[in-house]
Parts: sequence; C-alpha cells; structure tokens
Amino acid sequence: MAEKRDFLDELIDLQSDWRSIKEMPSSMMGSLLDENGEQKVFNPADYKEKPSANSLRCLRCASERDDVCSRCLDVCPVHAITIHKKSVSITEDCRKCGLCATVCPTEAFTTRRHSPRQVYDRIARAASAYEQCYVTCTRALKRLPKDNEIVLACVGAVPRDLWFSLLADYDNINVYLPVGICDRCRTTTGEETYANEIATAEEWADAGLGLEVDQKDMTHEFTRAYKRSQFVSGAIHSAERLVTRTNPALAGAKAVAKKLSDHAQRLNRLQKELENAVGAKTSNSRMRMLTQGRKLMMGALQHAPELARFVKFEAPVWDGALCTACGACAKVCTTHALDLDRNGNVTIQNPYCVNCGACVTVCEEGALVMEPMDASELVVPDKVAEEVARKKAEAKERASQYVEKGKKQLDRVAGVLEKLDDDNS
Repeated sequence: MAEKRDFLDELIDLQSDWRSIKEMPSSMMGSLLDENGEQKVFNPADYKEKPSANSLRCLRCASERDDVCSRCLDVCPVHAITIHKKSVSITEDCRKCGLCATVCPTEAFTTRRHSPRQVYDRIARAASAYEQCYVTCTRALKRLPKDNEIVLACVGAVPRDLWFSLLADYDNINVYLPVGICDRCRTTTGEETYANEIATAEEWADAGLGLEVDQKDMTHEFTRAYKRSQFVSGAIHSAERLVTRTNPALAGAKAVAKKLSDHAQRLNRLQKELENAVGAKTSNSRMRMLTQGRKLMMGALQHAPELARFVKFEAPVWDGALCTACGACAKVCTTHALDLDRNGNVTIQNPYCVNCGACVTVCEEGALVMEPMDASELVVPDKVAEEVARKKAEAKERASQYVEKGKKQLDRVAGVLEKLDDDNS
C-alpha cells in the first residue's frame, strides 16, 4: 500500500525540481568526472579482484585428504585453483569472479574490497536510501553504475548467508540481469551458483528478491524517509548553514551511515556475547573463528528470531560410544567449532560450525553424523537491546501510572465542583 502524501511531501517535490534545474550543469560535470577531475570510463576490471587464499582455513589442507572438500575446484570456471598438500594457489588465469569465496564454507578465499561485510554495507546503504536497489554484474550493466546499482564481477559472488541477512533487513533489493547475459558468459558456473545461493536464502528468509530484466524499468528515486530527512534537516539548520556552510543534503546520508554503524555495533556485541557464553577458545587454546557470513546470518536472526524456523541445515552430532579420540575431527575443523578435550570428549559449538561435514568425512569410526539442527541455537540475545527495551517499558509503565493518577485527581476535582454546584443550586 502506498504511503499517504502530505504537505511536506509537496514541498520536497518543489524543492527537488528547483534544485535539479539549478544544479544541472554541476551534476552533469560531476557524473562525467572522477574525484581527480579526469573523465570517468566504465572499466569492468574496476569491479573485479583476484582473491587471496588462506591455506590455514582450507579443509583439504588441514586434513590432507582430497575427499573432504572440492567446492572451490568444482566452481572455478577456468580451473585456476590448485591445492597441493598444505598449500592453496591461484594462477593468473583467474577470472576474478569471486565464486570460490562464495562456496568456501570456511572463507579460505578473501578479497580486500568484496568481503561479505563490505558487500552487505554497500547493498544496505543503497537499499536504505533508494526505493529500489539493484545487484548486477559488469556484463549486464556495461556502463557506469548509479548510486543504487551495486556492480559485482558476478551475481554469484554473493553467498547465501549474505543474501539471507539482506532479505531479513530489506524488502527492496533486486537482481538486474537481462535475458541472455549468463548464457554467453565465460564464467560458466556463475548462473548455477547464484541460482542455488539465492534460492536457499529466499527459503530461509521466507522472502523473495526482485528480478529486473529491462533497464528502462529501473528506478533511481530516493525513499520517502530519505527525502524527508534531508528536507527537515535543511529547514531546521538553515541559519546554521549560513554560518558553517553545512550541507543539509548530507542529512539523509548521515542517517544511512548511522544505520550501518548501528548494525556493525550490533554484530560486534553479538560476537562478544557469544564468546562470553561459549568461550573464545577451545580447551587446547585454539581461537574459534566466526566467519563473516555466519556472523551476518546470526545478526539477522537476532533481529528477526522468528525466521529461525525456516533456516534448514545439518550439524555434526557426536556419539561417544563409537569415538576413539583419534583427533582427526579436531584437526580438520579450521574454524575450531569442534573441541576434543583431554578426557576424549567432543563438544561442538554450532554458532562457529559452518556445516561443512568435513569432521564426519574424516571420522573412520562413524562417531560423528550430520543431523538437522535447530537454527534457534544461533539466536544470541542482545543484552543491550533488551536493557533498552526494559527501560522503555518501565518508562511507559510510569507514564501510564502518572496518567492514571492524573485522571483520578481530575475526577476528584470534578466531584468537588459538582458538589459545589449542587449546593449553590
């Protein structure tokens, strides 16, 4: 249902029309020149980055077994990845598509500019400020992107945990891919990858991504809240602007930045609460690793715990009667979610577990099996938010008590006045 417009919206439209005419020459020059004053040119290479491999996180390297994991090898369209004993290498044939980072459960493949947290922030920033946000690839756009268009080397570079966290927080995210783009792409595994990742995320979030195939149907309008934030800030600080030359147009951007900052702080609190609850280290003093994707997913579940019933995956379960305490499972778990203590007992912290199944594969005795897990185990209470909510509830209760007390006093005054009126009559 469309939001009802009011007089403020009419003023915003008038201001926007006048500003667009007034600033048209400078905005046109700004769109043609970069920050160095040079002419902007669309270059697909600007949106691609060769990943680096961390062999310490690789499941095959940790186990020295070929049957433990082959996800990156299977998804690489040009077979640029080689895993030999304790080393992972990427050749110069790499297409920089990012699919290896998407499918690697332990995040052994990383890039400086396209980590899950960075991609989340870019998409969330656009989705917060604009009516619609579009995620696309270089082949689909073929031009300099607008501010609400997020260009990646491949749409398949977004893993399911990241899609889930975005779908849980925003309902205006779309994929822009015209018909025929993927059919002729040399990243031959990209279409299957993004189809699987998106389908799983949509099932988990009980929501759907939009799909746009025609560039003419794309919109680049700011959201109503963003426009109103800008306008109100400009009206309130008009006098200040004359003195300090502050720009009210930044008000909306500051609101979006604060939203992203609050999200980051919430994720940091989540990790601290998790570490306090289960410990940051194993019994052998190995530091547990919470992947960025899992942290984003848990942040979304913390914000919307009701979605946990839709999240379906399996986690390892230990049978002590079959275990010989050989230590193979602990050796292969590079996130250190699985702990084998000195007494031969195995414990698994599901928030740190990436559900890869490597421990089950290397367990020769069958003491570990994958079974469906309850995703509500990933919901970490936000004590700060709970405290804020408690204080608000207390303040509301006090306010209602004051109102009730005031009503009773008014009733007594009214009774006295009525009695005086009866006596006078």
